[in-house]
Amino acid sequence: MLRQNLKVFLVLLVTVIFFILLKNGQIFDIGSIFRSTLLSDKSITQLLNPPDNIQEAYKDLLAENNRLKTLVDENKELKELLNLKKEKQYNLVVANVISHDPVNRNILILDIGSNDGIAKGQAVVVNNGIIVGRIIDVSSDSSKVRLLIDRFTKLGVKIGADHQISGLLSGSLGLTMHLSYIPQGQEIKKNDLVVTADLDVNIPAGLVVGQVEEIQFSEGELFKDASVSPLIDYDTLAIVAIITSL
Repeated sequence: MLRQNLKVFLVLLVTVIFFILLKNGQIFDIGSIFRSTLLSDKSITQLLNPPDNIQEAYKDLLAENNRLKTLVDENKELKELLNLKKEKQYNLVVANVISHDPVNRNILILDIGSNDGIAKGQAVVVNNGIIVGRIIDVSSDSSKVRLLIDRFTKLGVKIGADHQISGLLSGSLGLTMHLSYIPQGQEIKKNDLVVTADLDVNIPAGLVVGQVEEIQFSEGELFKDASVSPLIDYDTLAIVAIITSL
């Protein structure tokens, strides 16, 4: 009898405790137990309310990443120009592109001038000997480059694997380049390399201009024409080199 009464008493006691906890909202509150034991109030606040400058920090990180990529690209370009100088024994002066001419985007402004040995007519190159233009105007500490894609460009070139075919290169609407005066009997094909001819004392022969894109000709004509696409994107030019002497 005593044992039975004890069981009844324990059941009543557990029931009373259950209702007390339920009333206070503390029973089965696993989240409350987790927060109180594993996370501090400060940690909870940081998770629920991230700092206001997180977007700024993310933007700074992107900017830094872009800066490092630019440095890597510039370092690669400088190494290629150094290899060109060693291989060809050219005198090269490296320059930074400051901006485009406000009137003509096919003219670049450089941060070096006559004080650095720069003169009109000199060839401007990038990478391992790709010519992108020539100097057209010089001041003491700056100079201007007319890109090959400019419509006023005129340059004697050679085409084909053995560079035996001659032509005249000119700019075409600031987008591509145009080849003219190619003898009708000479065979050229798409992707043929176009290089500078040995016709200008300031521009060495063999500098890469681009490659043949499309050929146009008509029966009965003495010459045929072709479009030439550059091997690089002129809009991305940041570092160039000027061949000051051969």
